[in-house]
Amino acid sequence: MTTLTRLSMCTAASLTLALGAVQAQSTAPAVTSLTLINTATNQPVTGFDPIQPGANLDLAKLPAGLNIRANTSGQVGSVRFAVDGNANYRTENAAPYSLCVDDDGKYRSCPTSLFTLGEHRITASASSQTEGRGTQGAGVIVSFTVTRTATTTAPKPAPTPAPANLAVTSLTLMDADTDRPVAGFDPIPAGATLRLSALPRHLNLRANTSGAVRSVSFVLDRTTFKPENDPPFALCSDTRFKNGQKGDYLTCGANIFTPGDHTLRTTPYSKMFAAGQTGAYLEWNFKVVR
Repeated sequence: MTTLTRLSMCTAASLTLALGAVQAQSTAPAVTSLTLINTATNQPVTGFDPIQPGANLDLAKLPAGLNIRANTSGQVGSVRFAVDGNANYRTENAAPYSLCVDDDGKYRSCPTSLFTLGEHRITASASSQTEGRGTQGAGVIVSFTVTRTATTTAPKPAPTPAPANLAVTSLTLMDADTDRPVAGFDPIPAGATLRLSALPRHLNLRANTSGAVRSVSFVLDRTTFKPENDPPFALCSDTRFKNGQKGDYLTCGANIFTPGDHTLRTTPYSKMFAAGQTGAYLEWNFKVVR
């Protein structure tokens, strides 16, 4: 009887140790796979959940806006991404752990430079704390090839014409201290790079229009701004001078011109508050550097 009791105690102790080991293993931070995300729907792209090693990403058959999510297990505090030769491309500190930023699950599109034609490799590694600190867990390395096959499409029907001359024709970078255009950015050249160290400290942006425009809406990346109802149509608004005339430009917040790639769409309307007929919009892709 004594022998059986000791055996039972030994077995129980061994089982406790085994369960403890399993529990410790299950809480260890780890990246298990990567998933391609359609940023228009915030859902995985069919066939790429997860992305298989050696996968072929044919841009002609994929959504226009793409992001990549790291799938994890255990107690993860952050995920560090390395892209091709950049070992510290980005560290994401909150789920979902996205390669190219998300706003509480609303994924932003990666810049086109991440999906250039050719071979690429993404490494994602997990840590137990933010900013890659704490216990370093398991990661994944996924290599894939980006291609674009030639496609033939049926002619699109002619779009409904916008009201005559109702359009945003160009954009101008404004010095909010002088209320004057910034030299070299009136209008802003297509594909321009804004180097903050070479620009005035306080900036705003004006949409230049043609036709009977009563309001202009601004969408920067995924953020929609309040429509501007009177000219000058300023991204970050303007107030009136003492003589009652508009054009005293306010300064855009620091979150507007953050370093990185951005897209700004400006749309004109025939009525105030973005109502009435819609005119020809202008979309500007630009890069901000320090």
